[in-house]
Amino acid sequence: MSTKLKGLIIVVSVAMLIYLVSSGDTLVAEDSEYEAQEKFADATISVEASLVAVEFEALEEMIGESDIRSLNSIPLEKVMQCVREDEGEVISIVKLAVRNESSGEVNREESVDEKRKVSSENVSEIEKMENHVSFQVVSKIIDINKIVVSFEFKQVVSEAALSSESEAEEEQERNIVIEISSEVVLRPGQPRIVSATKKDEAIFLIMGVDI
Repeated sequence: MSTKLKGLIIVVSVAMLIYLVSSGDTLVAEDSEYEAQEKFADATISVEASLVAVEFEALEEMIGESDIRSLNSIPLEKVMQCVREDEGEVISIVKLAVRNESSGEVNREESVDEKRKVSSENVSEIEKMENHVSFQVVSKIIDINKIVVSFEFKQVVSEAALSSESEAEEEQERNIVIEISSEVVLRPGQPRIVSATKKDEAIFLIMGVDI
């Protein structure tokens, strides 16, 4: 047998081996996912989303001005530390439970009016806030440590402050709209930041799942 022919046979054999190994990995992954779907066919997945706002100055003091430019790289524990130290706040929390490979949706509206006296000269202020949150998810268990979640999150906050002094009135309004949609892979019991954006402050969407 010629040297060239031997070399060709070796190359072809190596190529077939690589193909078989790759195919084997794919089949194992597919089998693992199939087993997970059978095992967790009737499972209920709990999904939680929290919208958190943090002052930029607080983040700069904690992690440095250069690192704040990439909000998505900020560790979750740093964000929650700001909240604990009153340098941030949890704007909203929504939770829902869905069956494996099923969809779910929650809509919530709330309205708050607060009247207060801001000085001793008959000056009063009425603060009105309307908050609407919409959260839609489709969840799928890949294995015990991996859940794929496709989601759409929307929050609209309308704030108005009406100040009155004698017969004069002045109204200030502010509207905040947050819309986020994506697909993420989450681990049960390990919440993480899935989106971050810059408004008047740093806004983080944190999601977690459990089975």
